[in-house]
Formats: sequence, structure tokens, C-alpha cells
Amino acid sequence: MSPHTAATLRTGTWTVLSGRTTAAFEVRNFGFNRVRGTIGVRAGTVEVRDGEVTAVRAELDLGALDTRNPRRDADLRKPHLLDSAARPELTFVAGGVQRRGGGWEVTGELRLRGTACPLTLDVEPPGGTRVRATGTLDRAPLGMRAPRPLIGRYVRIVVEAELEPPS
Repeated sequence: MSPHTAATLRTGTWTVLSGRTTAAFEVRNFGFNRVRGTIGVRAGTVEVRDGEVTAVRAELDLGALDTRNPRRDADLRKPHLLDSAARPELTFVAGGVQRRGGGWEVTGELRLRGTACPLTLDVEPPGGTRVRATGTLDRAPLGMRAPRPLIGRYVRIVVEAELEPPS
């Protein structure tokens, strides 16, 4: 596959292999520190028709959030931030997919805390059945109440996914 050509995928529903997929994030803390963490991927699908990606869906488990700091993780799960006790799932749903260079631009909604905000991911197919998606989330529309100097407004997201082809 040429580095400038998006992969052609087999028609059907591709399944995200949760045990082989990671969703990582990075956000500024106090304006200069960077906090990094992961959120477990529970499930996901990629719909393909005639070699074109038509829809993407992913479900992440907020209970599996890990910044390698248990106190910070507990704070992030509180009602004014992620509210993971009441709403333990973060969902990404996309129907807008366009080829871009060697991959795709996937435009959809991130659903969290009973609300949604737009999110665009740039997806690169590094080879085989693996893909890498990157994007930046503006957390303000999600109603997460925390002073911006304490937790940055923008969250960088990187998803490394292994996909199982349709049978």
C-alpha cells in the first residue's frame, strides 16, 4: 500500500478488538504539566460498504480510566467532571467519513455525561488490521466544571486499534 493511498477495506462490519486497542489522552494541568492516561475500550465497530468506511462507533469504559495516580483518577470520576458512577460509558459515533491522504477523516460526536460535542479524528492505517486515530477534544461543551488552569480545555486523544475483519 502506498503511503498516500487509503487502504481498501472489505465490505461488512469490522470489530474493534478491545484487548488489543488502547485509547490514550493527554491534557495540560496547571498550564504547564501534561497529564497522560488511558481509558479502556469496551467495544467498537467500523462499517464498510463498497470499500468505503461509512460509520464508526466506539464505547469506552470510564471505570477503567488510569492516569497512574489513584487520587487523580478518583477526582476525575467525580460528578463535576466525568461522573462515571452515574454514567460509566463514553461513546463516539461517526457517520461522516472522508478519505484524506493515506487515511480518513472521521467526524462524529463524543457522548459523555448526557451531552455530546463534535470530535474529528484523523485515522491512519499503519498496516494490516491496525489503525491509529488522533484528535483534539474541547471539553467545555461537555459541561465538565473545573478551572481551566487546573485542567486544560483541550484534550489530545490517540487511539491505537486492532480491527477484526468481517467473516
